[in-house]
Amino acid sequence: MAAKSVPPCDKKIAQAKLLYDSGVTPIGEILELLGMSVGRFRRFREQNGWPLRASACAPKKSRDAPPAKKPRDANRLIARLEDAVEQEFARAETALAKHAPKTIEASARTLASLVKTLAELKRMRRENEDRENDAEDEDERAGSECGGDAPPRELAELRAELARRLERLRGAGPAE
Repeated sequence: MAAKSVPPCDKKIAQAKLLYDSGVTPIGEILELLGMSVGRFRRFREQNGWPLRASACAPKKSRDAPPAKKPRDANRLIARLEDAVEQEFARAETALAKHAPKTIEASARTLASLVKTLAELKRMRRENEDRENDAEDEDERAGSECGGDAPPRELAELRAELARRLERLRGAGPAE
């Protein structure tokens, strides 16, 4: 009779969830990370409410009706980019744990591109808000202040966070 395997830790589950949600990482790598078989992962996914991934072979939506365009919302785009950065952090951590230099380099390039885009989008949003504020009357601006949003994360701050995470993983990994 086979002994039951030890369930993965919360950190590995969170990392696997990010990789699973990204839809890019093969299921085999996620199974390896969690140390599960396909059947056990399926039960785990169902018990934890993880949605099924879209199949690559799924039929595309018909082209008869054009898709409704959503209005461009800078805050929504920024939130999506921040999610993409978090997912890429998870991929980079996985690659670093496996000692896969090509994957680490690709993740670093992707992260640099995402962070640069995120910083540029936030800069454009700030400039747009400044222009809108300048257009208001002096009386309206004196009565109300635009606040509430946390200051946007800067490029240097995101790079420092990436460096901290990579150093933490290097320290936790086996000695080379």
